[in-house]
Amino acid sequence: MTALKARDVPGFLKKPDLKSGIVLIYGPDAGRVRETTDQLQKHFQGKDADPMNLISLQFADLDNPDATIETEANTSSMFGGQRIVRVRGATNALAPTLERLAAENVPAILLVEAGKLTPKDKLRKVMEKAKSARALPCFADDARSLDQLMREMFRENQIQIDNDALQALKDQLGNDRQITRSEVEKLILYAAHSRKITLEDVMVLCGDNAMLALDEIIDSAGTGHVQKLDQALSRAFDSGIHSSAILTRSLMHFTWLRAQRAKLDEGAALDQLVNSARPPIHFSRKAKVQTQIRTWSAQNLSSACARIYDAIAQTRKNASLDLAHTRQALLAIATIAARH
Repeated sequence: MTALKARDVPGFLKKPDLKSGIVLIYGPDAGRVRETTDQLQKHFQGKDADPMNLISLQFADLDNPDATIETEANTSSMFGGQRIVRVRGATNALAPTLERLAAENVPAILLVEAGKLTPKDKLRKVMEKAKSARALPCFADDARSLDQLMREMFRENQIQIDNDALQALKDQLGNDRQITRSEVEKLILYAAHSRKITLEDVMVLCGDNAMLALDEIIDSAGTGHVQKLDQALSRAFDSGIHSSAILTRSLMHFTWLRAQRAKLDEGAALDQLVNSARPPIHFSRKAKVQTQIRTWSAQNLSSACARIYDAIAQTRKNASLDLAHTRQALLAIATIAARH
């Protein structure tokens, strides 16, 4: 068996026992999956790595994923060194190909990133059975591991943070490693000269991460990014954001889009609609919101709002299925956006 327990992953990252083969990195925390893969990539590249030896692929974007990945895995390096094939967003559909490659003992290292996988998922099962593969679980952080991550980041950058500031930061952050790292990096950059972070700094600079998570969900749905939406929903559920908050925020957003689309059809300028929004839209979202106003029709926006209304009603009738109804409704909306 080549399945690693969560407690075994740090040891493997320090000293991987593979020189070639496949490493599956999976889990509900996309930030931690990416971070773990980055660490493995750095290890296998070594010093003075040839950038030509790194092949980065997005599984959903490949026209013929099986042939592409198999070809890249069996292609020898032109100038020597370890060839690394990194595959993002893998699903169970890739399992037969990886099973075949694991049996062939390919010369490359394949770093395969996936979302949450159960023991019954084929992708996980075949990698756990293969001798030339390793399966690494990346579970959501708990309070202790996130505290350790923050302290290490501040210490490595020689930044002093007051105890009350650190506690306030922990209180504001959920258990998403990607969001935590992003917020800490922002504080480190801010304190590059002062080398000190106070409680006031944290309160001013670190926004409501629940709202950031909700923005990611509605923008992924509104722009038709189904995979990003699915990952954002999983992170939100795992961090404790209730489905009612997601559905309410989604309904507010798509109702607002209907009003803006009507104004656009009447001749209003797109950038003016976004710039005059209240509360103001963060600059990082403006392009996404403009795309949604421009591409969604009035009829489709009406259908989207109806789907959310129905999901709210269904969750109130059967609270035990609230996550399923929420996911189903928003994925349906994202599919509409993707088609248009």
